Amino acid sequence: MSNDAAVETLHTVDDRSKVVAVLSTAAAFGAGMLAIGDIEFVSIAAAAFGIGVRFASVWAGVRAFVDDDAVTIADQPTAGSFHHGATGVALAAAGATALVGRALSVEVVPIAVAAAAVGVVGFLGLSVLLPD
Repeated sequence: MSNDAAVETLHTVDDRSKVVAVLSTAAAFGAGMLAIGDIEFVSIAAAAFGIGVRFASVWAGVRAFVDDDAVTIADQPTAGSFHHGATGVALAAAGATALVGRALSVEVVPIAVAAAAVGVVGFLGLSVLLPD
């Protein structure tokens, strides 16, 4: 695949990941409002979940649709030099942890600590385990 075709594919994956992220954020928000009802808490957790889905879907899309010898996300000048897959999965897991924990009537502070721990430990572990 030429570099131009790979860049075109990256833009397509990026555009489609935005739709996936918005829909997953809306689903997480709706489920959270039905289960929890606290709009401030649910908004933050759903946003973390949606942002995580955005990063993870771009990473997964690039892995699936761009040839291995073409450009990578890290080679893009505006993408940043972090592991997009690890960031996405860790953020989505942290948001999901917060929503599920709060739906199980756990207090806010322990849930915030647990979600932060899931995010940090998840990112550190996944950045080593997942391929670039």
